[in-house]
Amino acid sequence: MEYETMNKEIIQGVGGKNNIKSVVHCATRLRFVLKNESKADDEKVRNIPGILQLVKKAGQYQLVIGNNVEDVYNELADMLDLDDDSDNSDNSKDDRNLFDKIIGTITGSIAPAIPLLAGAGMGKVLLLVLTLSGLLSEKSQTYIMLNLIFDTGYYFMPAFIGFSAAKIFKTNQFLGAFIGLVTVNPNWVALVAAGKPVQFLGMPVNLVSYSATLIPAILSVWIMSYIEKFVKKITPGMIKVFAEPMLIILITAPLTFLVIGPIANLISVGIANVSMFLYNNAGFVAIPVLAALYPWLVSIGIHKALSPISIQLVATQGFDPIIRVVALCSNMSQAAASLAVGLKTKNKQLRGLALSSSVTAYLGGITEPAMFGVNLKLKKPMYGAMIGGAVAGLFAGLMKMKAFVYVTPGLLSLPMWVSKTENYVLLAVATIAISSVATFIATWLIGFEDPVSDKDAKVKKDKADKMITEKHTIKSPVMGKAIPLSQVNDETFSSGIMGKGIAIIPSEGKVFAPTNGVVSAVFETSHAIGVHLSNDADLLIHIGIDTVELKGKYFKTLVNKGEEFHAGQELLEFDIDGIKDAGYDPTVMVIVLNSKDFLEVLPIPESKNKVTMSNDLLMLA
Repeated sequence: MEYETMNKEIIQGVGGKNNIKSVVHCATRLRFVLKNESKADDEKVRNIPGILQLVKKAGQYQLVIGNNVEDVYNELADMLDLDDDSDNSDNSKDDRNLFDKIIGTITGSIAPAIPLLAGAGMGKVLLLVLTLSGLLSEKSQTYIMLNLIFDTGYYFMPAFIGFSAAKIFKTNQFLGAFIGLVTVNPNWVALVAAGKPVQFLGMPVNLVSYSATLIPAILSVWIMSYIEKFVKKITPGMIKVFAEPMLIILITAPLTFLVIGPIANLISVGIANVSMFLYNNAGFVAIPVLAALYPWLVSIGIHKALSPISIQLVATQGFDPIIRVVALCSNMSQAAASLAVGLKTKNKQLRGLALSSSVTAYLGGITEPAMFGVNLKLKKPMYGAMIGGAVAGLFAGLMKMKAFVYVTPGLLSLPMWVSKTENYVLLAVATIAISSVATFIATWLIGFEDPVSDKDAKVKKDKADKMITEKHTIKSPVMGKAIPLSQVNDETFSSGIMGKGIAIIPSEGKVFAPTNGVVSAVFETSHAIGVHLSNDADLLIHIGIDTVELKGKYFKTLVNKGEEFHAGQELLEFDIDGIKDAGYDPTVMVIVLNSKDFLEVLPIPESKNKVTMSNDLLMLA
């Protein structure tokens, strides 16, 4: 994501996500409505690279970005889970579809516990390596203690998941952990081991082992969140401190053992059985297909939804022959694609990023720097990674590889492919080699659009230097009375920070093309238009002050983005009287956004009076 760092700083600068009530964008700015403007750090916001100016006006906290504001906003909206018309108020409705809600719940519940599970799993692998090498005996007290420590990570997984799920469902996290712990209480474990019938209030209780499970905890805490709301409504205030948790436990825990747990266990077993059926009957096809698609799942965050399958397989089968295998093929293909880019590019900055990202992906399986910083940004390397991942997936599927620990696959985690009875380390190394070679060759042959190199930059600069020695004029796009930009009642325009230009008090509600060119930007609200002229000037024609708030009323755009136009062609219409009646200033600002590409951008003397489309308005030199 090109603006990820910038947006993170913006979110922090305005007081965090929780302080953002809503945010929209216009032609040049992000417009925030903050819950508490005093929480924003104005000085910090002003110093964020890419922020041209901070404007606080009409209850809005406005950040002036420039003509790339739409791209910045789109990524910011993703980070804040916003739609274009969303309202981030506390009472805003969650309009996500059911699938997105389920995926969000699963990933939100599991993601915080994954580092713990990976660490505990690798600890178990370390013990295995030590015993297989003869450095540690399974009968030694050291082994027993270490085994006890690392077993805790998986054994008490329901508690960790319950704690995380409670945060997602906005209920008490300690009660969430408690419900998870109830299912692995030593007394319950003993009852399950004994195998004798158990009843509660005369009803039979299924003897299910819940250790190392996660779906029962998620479902139980989900139900508990509704029970908590009910209990809070009926509990008298004077006894809330002990009565609320007692009643929540008294209702939720028996329900978990009688209904929720057994149902969730059936779901867990069903997931494992279906996964193993697909693996046994179509693994040689499913694994390469998943390996090819996995990078795109990662890019949109859906890959986390596969984690329960992997964890469940390791817990019930003792190994994962699918998801971790797919992740290995995909991770190594991302590393190799980034490596190919690093060796082929002529851009020094990209080379350094690509090579370092490749090393990170190879060693630790951490592919985000390679994927988002290199492969996805350049697009074509992603196709090379898909090809290499699929080729490696075909090999791994045919070899029936198995991972015995849930951890991110990479060179440093190779022990995850070995157990007391089986060893797939050599096959894992072979898979890494196949993925790397196939991806590297595919990426090299497919190629990519190399960012501007130092040599290309010099050619571009020479062309720009030549251009600015020539003189050009821009005719008026609007009829009316021209005034200096400094007289506009908007600091962003009057200060010239957006670029040099001029303003026009319009007498007719039409905008015409001053010369030949192409439309570079249009807006849903139609209150502004961006054009690239044949003289290489990037022009912003902005009708009115704060007229974005009219949401398109009184405006009509007559051309589309990317459309070529000729001199004198009508581009946009607007209702001057309607704008005035709505309480807005209809002054039109004509801004040369790339003013720095010219030595001078000057108003032509005669443009200080009334102007028509035949009058020269600005001179570029």
